Amino acid sequence: MDYLRRSARVSKLDRIRNVEIRAKMDATQTIVDRVEQRGLKWFGHLLRMEHLRWPYRIYSWSPPGKRKRERPRRSWNDAIRRTMKDRNLEEEDVLDRNRWRLGVGMRR
Repeated sequence: MDYLRRSARVSKLDRIRNVEIRAKMDATQTIVDRVEQRGLKWFGHLLRMEHLRWPYRIYSWSPPGKRKRERPRRSWNDAIRRTMKDRNLEEEDVLDRNRWRLGVGMRR
């Protein structure tokens, strides 16, 4: 938003909302949307790769032992699953690349 504010020549002292600045600059996608989109793109790539490759092996590995006794941290996998649920995507959709691209938002 700092970049968009400077490009629009709007100061924070002007008290103009971010939504209005995005509309003025035709920036429809927020940074959160972009991060979610890139994460889903990587997740699809990860699930389609061979199971002997290191990235997939690290993804499917779970550390031995117990976790600490506090509130569990939100993992990358949890965030991806939540994003998939918001966009009505299933793990099986990864194999259909066109469906996956449409769900992720990468239209071609």
